Amino acid sequence: MRRVALIVLFGFLLAGCGGEKTVSPTGPVVGALPKAAKGDAVAGKKVFLDTGCGGCHTYGPAGSSGSIGPDLDKVLQGKTADFIKESIVNPNAEIAPGFQPNVMPQGYGTQLTPKQIADVVAFLTPK
Repeated sequence: MRRVALIVLFGFLLAGCGGEKTVSPTGPVVGALPKAAKGDAVAGKKVFLDTGCGGCHTYGPAGSSGSIGPDLDKVLQGKTADFIKESIVNPNAEIAPGFQPNVMPQGYGTQLTPKQIADVVAFLTPK
């Protein structure tokens, strides 16, 4: 990560940002940003069950019938993977009708690895 930051800074300086001249890079681009983790729905089901999501949410594919949180069979219909990810990592971004903010734990974005989040998203994304 440090190397990528240095490369970005170096490119910024080469481009003349903040100065009067504009200079184009002359060499190949070195390094790349890490790609987003690709989700595995089977692994996502395990994460969903292991973290207790089914204790609060009804979701048929998980065999869960919780009622503290929204029924995922209903509220996820037509939703994108990006929406689902945001709902996990920032659960107060959009609250389902009939529910209050701060009911869902706020820490899944830091408690779960990016791969675990991608797996849960793959499991929850409507087919």
